Amino acid sequence: MCRGIKLTDHSGIEKRIEFPHPHAALPIKSAEGKTKWLRWGNNLEEKEGGFFIGGWARQASLEQGKWDKLKPEPVDLLADEFLSRDLERKAHWIDIPAGHAIKGIIATHHDERRVYVITTEPPEEYAWMNDRWPLIAPAAN
Repeated sequence: MCRGIKLTDHSGIEKRIEFPHPHAALPIKSAEGKTKWLRWGNNLEEKEGGFFIGGWARQASLEQGKWDKLKPEPVDLLADEFLSRDLERKAHWIDIPAGHAIKGIIATHHDERRVYVITTEPPEEYAWMNDRWPLIAPAAN
């Protein structure tokens, strides 16, 4: 599961973002090609508000229409690595291959927008670590 991301911004500064930090936001590429930061999911302290609790959306639940009420829009997350934790909670930073991105959705409730990481089953070599894995695919241009 993607518990955080790491990226180096255009000025060379490394940034680490981890969920469920109350102010966690993830960088996405806007339609204009600019980096835009959106709040990551709904942390555990927010019980109300119309968004699903957590920071992840199972690919299967998206396909089943469970997210339709939040008008999900596909988006690429800008990241160099993501954080996963094994069963003993040990941190593992996993590289994202060049030309690829973590796939996410933008969920909208009223006028507010949040970003969620799409999860799927892990690749075989990481199945020992977690049963959910961020969907990583070629980045959209």
